[in-house]
Order: sequence, then structure tokens, then C-alpha cells
Amino acid sequence: MPQKRVMQIKEHSLVAPDTWRMVLDGSVSAKPGQFVQVSVSSTYDPLLRRPISVHDDGPDGLALLYRTVGRGTHMLAEKKPGDNLDILGPLGNGFPVPAEQKVILVAGGIGAAPLCYLAKKLGEAGKQVIFLFGAQNATQLYLPKTLIPSLTALEKATDDGSTGHHGLVTELMKKYLENGPLPVYSCGPEGMLRAVVKTAASYNAQAYVSLEARMACGVGACLGCVVELSQKSGKTYQRVCVDGPVFPGEEVFCHGC
Repeated sequence: MPQKRVMQIKEHSLVAPDTWRMVLDGSVSAKPGQFVQVSVSSTYDPLLRRPISVHDDGPDGLALLYRTVGRGTHMLAEKKPGDNLDILGPLGNGFPVPAEQKVILVAGGIGAAPLCYLAKKLGEAGKQVIFLFGAQNATQLYLPKTLIPSLTALEKATDDGSTGHHGLVTELMKKYLENGPLPVYSCGPEGMLRAVVKTAASYNAQAYVSLEARMACGVGACLGCVVELSQKSGKTYQRVCVDGPVFPGEEVFCHGC
């Protein structure tokens, strides 16, 4: 069950352009793919909390990786070690545990945040992880070594060709799926997620995607983050905050493929 708690900032640093990593002094016992709602101010301005994916969680603390994109996250970036934060979580449903021994993770930009934690947990479970990470350029490819299992096959892709594959990260998926379908877990921009689901479907592979959405309450009461899904029974509407943020990819993007 989600709990509201006050946690102290242990570490807070800029790790890539407009990208910050924060470590708090405690754990919320989150599963990979879950998120927390962070109050960025001690007043009612801004009123709403900010949803941030869990980047790591355990004895060393709760880690959050986020990008400054608006007023709220810019206020969060001004916080210093020793400051307290009001945290609500863990929230949402995380990634399902795969039965297969080999798993493909496809991250786009800040979408690497929850996938790093997933890679860590899969590695601890003895799974072989293929981590495909794409971004606009090399400076945006932040991956903490402590969260990536040693046996991980890591490949990078950049739009400008500054490092790794020159092109889309989804183009790297094909060589790993040619010998048979593998589960694919992904988080990133919507356009990338669509391409991930389409590519996985062409190889009869199951894809799961973690969605981003504007949220107010984070607990399913306000209905502000509803997404349309296509299931066998027909179209349905579910809340990203409590029914997700992880969904079967074909239900979100494929619509019958």
C-alpha cells in the first residue's frame, strides 16, 4: 500500500544535461516500474505532486532520476542534501516477472530511469539482460554502473551518431529477436514505444510499455490519466496511475495487430 512519508535527501547531483539523480534516506519497498509522487514545495504552490519513476530502491536508499522540464521539476532541482521531501508511494503496477531467462530492455532518454532498476532486479534473479539505450546524443546516455548487471549486453544508439548505433534504438532490437521471440520491456517517448511494440509484434514477441501521463492524485481518484486500451473484449479505459503505468504494448498501440 502507498504510504506518505517525509524523507531526507542524501545525494543530489546533475548527471546529464537537465537530468538529476536524487537519493533519499530510506526505502519505499518499490517494485521495478512503480513510481512515487513527490511534493516539490512545503506550501500549496504548486499544488500537485510530481510523479517520478523509482530508479533504485534498497538499503542504500530510494533513488530518483528525473529531467527538468517544467516549474515543478526545476523547483525540485534546487533541493540540497539535508532537505526533506514529502513522498507518497510506491504507486502503480510494475513490470511483470518474466518466465524467460533472457529479456530485452529498450530505453529512450529519461525512460532509462525505471529500466535501470528493472535490470538490477533481473540480474539478481539470474536473468540475462539485453539493455538497448537510445537518446538524441551521447551526453544524454546516463547509466549508473552500479545498477547494470555485469552480464548485461549493453548497446547504445544516438540520433546524431555521436556514440553507438547511428539511428533509432528500435533498429537494434531485430538482431536479438531473429532467433526467436523474447519478452521486451520498454520506457521512453511515445513514438519510440509505438516502434518497439510494432517491432516486437513482427517477431511474435510480447512487449510491455511503461507510460508517462499527467497526474493529479496518483491514486486513481481524479481520472486525469485515463488511457484507451484495446483488449479482446473491446475498447476499455484504464488509469495509468493505478492500472499501470506498465501495460501490454499491443493493448496501447497495436490495436489488433
